[in-house]
Amino acid sequence: MNVLYAAAEISPFAKMTNTADLLRFLPASLQDKGFQIRILLPKYGSINDRRNRLHEVIRLSNITVPDGDATENMKIKVASIPNAKLQVYFLDNDTHFGRKGMFVDPKTEKPYADNGRRTAFYNRGIMETVIKLNWKPDLIHCHDWASGFVPVFLKTLYRDHPMFKDAKVVYNIHSPVNEGVFDEEIFKYLDLPDDFDKSSVMTDGKVDFLRAGLKYADYVVTGNELGSQLDPLFAELGVKPHKIQGAPQDVSQKFSDYYRELVP
Repeated sequence: MNVLYAAAEISPFAKMTNTADLLRFLPASLQDKGFQIRILLPKYGSINDRRNRLHEVIRLSNITVPDGDATENMKIKVASIPNAKLQVYFLDNDTHFGRKGMFVDPKTEKPYADNGRRTAFYNRGIMETVIKLNWKPDLIHCHDWASGFVPVFLKTLYRDHPMFKDAKVVYNIHSPVNEGVFDEEIFKYLDLPDDFDKSSVMTDGKVDFLRAGLKYADYVVTGNELGSQLDPLFAELGVKPHKIQGAPQDVSQKFSDYYRELVP
C-alpha cells in the first residue's frame, strides 16, 4: 500500500510542535511493517543541506506550480531520516521557503505576512510533486492545518487525474493549534474552480485551512494533544473523528490496522 505523508514539520529537519517528533518515528515504523511511504516537506531555509545530507533529485527538477497569476518552478531534494530507512522529499522554492523561519520571522517573532500564499503553494506543490514522481498513493495522510487544502485539491482540481483517481485522504489533527486562517485574497492563489463553494472553507469571513481539511477529507483522525477543543466544529461539519492516541509504538500498530481497514 502506498501512503503519502503531507506534513509541514518532521524532526530533525523542522519542528513547530510535538507532531514533528511523532512523524520522525511513525512513517518509518509503518514502512517497516510493509507500507510504501513518501513524505513531502517544505525545504525551509533553516534546513542546512550539508548538515542534513540533502541532495537534489535531477529527474524531479523544474516542477511548475501555479502561483496565482504566475507560476513558480520547484525542485525536489531528498534526505534520509537518521537511523531509519526512509527518505523525506523536500519541496525547494526560494520564493516561498528560502527564509530562516518556518512560518514565523525569527527577527520579529511574528508570522510572515505571506503565509497564506506560502501554504497554498505548499499544498499545490504536493499534488504536482506526486504527479512528477509518477507514484500513485492509495492513502494521503495529511497532518494539521498546514496541509488542509490537499483534500480540497484532491476533490476539485485533481479529481479526474489518474494519479489520484482512487486515493483517499486521512486528515490527522494532532492539536487544536490553527495558524492557517487567512484573508479572502488567498483564493487568488488557491486557483479553485469557479463553481467551488468558498463558504465551505471559511470561518468568520476568513479562509480556514483546518476547516477545509476537515470538510473535504474522507476520514478524520485525532491525536494525543487534542481533547474536546474542536468538538463544536466537528459537530457543525458532521465529522466523527477516529481517535488514534497513545505511545508512538502503540500509535504505529493502530495506524497499521487502520490503513488496512481503509484499503483492504
